Amino acid sequence: MDPVTLGLCSQIDLDLEVQRASRGQPAAAPAGDTLLPASMTESLEVGADRSAKDESEDELDADAVFAKLSSLKSTSQDEDEE
Repeated sequence: MDPVTLGLCSQIDLDLEVQRASRGQPAAAPAGDTLLPASMTESLEVGADRSAKDESEDELDADAVFAKLSSLKSTSQDEDEE
């Protein structure tokens, strides 16, 4: 649990203690993917990253999208009346 949530200290006190504890420690290396710089993405075309699968997809049909919802409806009216 968070000590601030438990009411043991304020957020400012916690931030000061974390800062004090991390003094002298090397900065953490970024983990995972990071964002590309804007200079690299300025020349990209809109929609250039679409795969062949996306291009071959047909437009969505409302009947196909909502077809499964009708099977989820409860068939008994007794539950709704209560």
